[in-house]
Amino acid sequence: MPLPIRRMRWWLLGVVVAVAIVVAIVVLVQPSSDSTPVDPFPLTPLSSSRYLNTTADAEYVGSAACRNCHEDRHASFRSTGMGRSMGVVDANAEPPDASFEHAKSRRRYEVRRRDGQMWHREYLITNGPEVLLAEYPMKYVVGSGRHSRTYLVEAEGFLVESPVTWYSSKKAWGMSPGYDHPDQGGFARPTGEGCLHCHAGRAETVAGSLHKMVVPEPAIACERCHGPGSLHLAKQKDRGAPKVHAAEADLTIVNPSRLSRDLAEAICQQCHLRSTAMISARGRRFTDFRPGLPLSDVVHSYMLETSDRQMTVVGHVEQLHLSRCYQSSNTLTCVTCHSPHGEPAEDAKLAHYQAACIQCHKPERCTVEPTRRLRESPANDCVHCHMPKSPTEIPHLAFTHHRIGIHRSDKGDSGKSHDDAELKAFLDISRFQGWDQKRSLGLGYLEAAAREKDQATANRLRLRAFDYLSESHLKGLRDGGLEAGLARVRQELNDGDWVEHARLALEQRDLSGGDRCMSLFLIADADAVRKRHADAAKTLRELTQLRRDQNDWLLLADCERELGNRSAMDEALLNAVRINPRLWKAHQHLAQEFERKGDSKRAEWHRQRAVP
Repeated sequence: MPLPIRRMRWWLLGVVVAVAIVVAIVVLVQPSSDSTPVDPFPLTPLSSSRYLNTTADAEYVGSAACRNCHEDRHASFRSTGMGRSMGVVDANAEPPDASFEHAKSRRRYEVRRRDGQMWHREYLITNGPEVLLAEYPMKYVVGSGRHSRTYLVEAEGFLVESPVTWYSSKKAWGMSPGYDHPDQGGFARPTGEGCLHCHAGRAETVAGSLHKMVVPEPAIACERCHGPGSLHLAKQKDRGAPKVHAAEADLTIVNPSRLSRDLAEAICQQCHLRSTAMISARGRRFTDFRPGLPLSDVVHSYMLETSDRQMTVVGHVEQLHLSRCYQSSNTLTCVTCHSPHGEPAEDAKLAHYQAACIQCHKPERCTVEPTRRLRESPANDCVHCHMPKSPTEIPHLAFTHHRIGIHRSDKGDSGKSHDDAELKAFLDISRFQGWDQKRSLGLGYLEAAAREKDQATANRLRLRAFDYLSESHLKGLRDGGLEAGLARVRQELNDGDWVEHARLALEQRDLSGGDRCMSLFLIADADAVRKRHADAAKTLRELTQLRRDQNDWLLLADCERELGNRSAMDEALLNAVRINPRLWKAHQHLAQEFERKGDSKRAEWHRQRAVP
């Protein structure tokens, strides 16, 4: 039966071939074991630019390297307010020694020189002798001195703000902004990357902390506006490199004058755009911005539209954009009036700013009645009426209002109230995917809630935050800021298991120092409530290495007490009162403990500070 056998062989061969084809197809369509899975939520890439130093490959070299070739530009910039934004304290160059009382908080402050340093001291005013609460040598001074000079202290390795500020207009020392109230915190306000971003040339946090800081360049410098200089420096050192003609652009370094208005303004917006909420784009940090790119690549800015928005010190960009002059022009921008490399002399300011106005507005077209104009502004100063000095949220200071227009005493009514106020993106973020926009908007509402004084309004904003963040989370989006935001808002609303979000946040590599500290505290607090005091204590000890906060030490003291570790509890309380010397109950306990140990001197020291 040769024919059937032959047919069977062909049939078997066909089966083998078919199986081989199926296997091959399966192998081809299945990803290999070493293939990278597709990210369902890819990061929005940074915008492209013709300038080569806008990428992460370019490195900062410091202004000293720029100065070698640009001494004149360096010198003129250093004479400006930006060029003197921050510096290391030189005791010989600072305002005179003095002392003053702050009756609201029952404290007195002294400014004194000692051993070549300037010290700030804080005393508690009592019915008996004054009690020294704290004293620190000043490390950095923030501010050019035109309006004020505020000081920073390095305490136990952490950077904190002094409660004492010099106000130039009064030529006197006073309480720093935000400290003029009865329960002000003394030397306890943390100064981290967020604070220094607009005052320091470069500042970096250490090891994921909140405010352990390294400051490679204290003052704003060349690279803040021109971008990292490593490529430009290398090109200048390469004598064989072709020379760039003056009319051409040197693409190794950004020249802001060659940028479009939007991109040039982004450089100023780094510091002068401070809206209701400023949120880092997913996967980005504020310090990722490079001149030549849109600021919205790394920061999403939101304005809360209400009828009574108070002017803020750094609200200049928003105000300018609300001006009819700006909206009707394609060229009016920050540098129309402000040159980054120089400022007009005091006796030339009027003519300088007047010249900017009369490019478009003829003086004879002013409609103000001449006698009134002579009475209110004898010099016929446009700025006096159309950009008046306005009060700000900072005591003793008034800044020029940057909404160019007709200003009246009444605030008007935009039809918005806190009940129906909404956050609106100030910069264009349409290139970001919907989930990223909702994530940023949710975090924006959460930040707006934190700033809101009215509790009912704050809760409404938190609910909006929860809705947007939950929607992004349900779609599957995961990142440190989102998880930390959900942990925070759920804890504030007392809704659901916020601890799980805090734990997920800590697993993310892109977690900021602030979100890391908040997540650790939420976990420790929850463990303490659940009587897991050993776990809480372990988390708190990690947290105390990342920030200097009395609440961390007080909670740790409670945990150590529950664990029966009396000496560890006392050590935690000592750290708490070192941060805030006004914790009178802690002092009272420590006085009793040292008395029990027979150390009457230290017991008396704490007893003097145990004053309600």
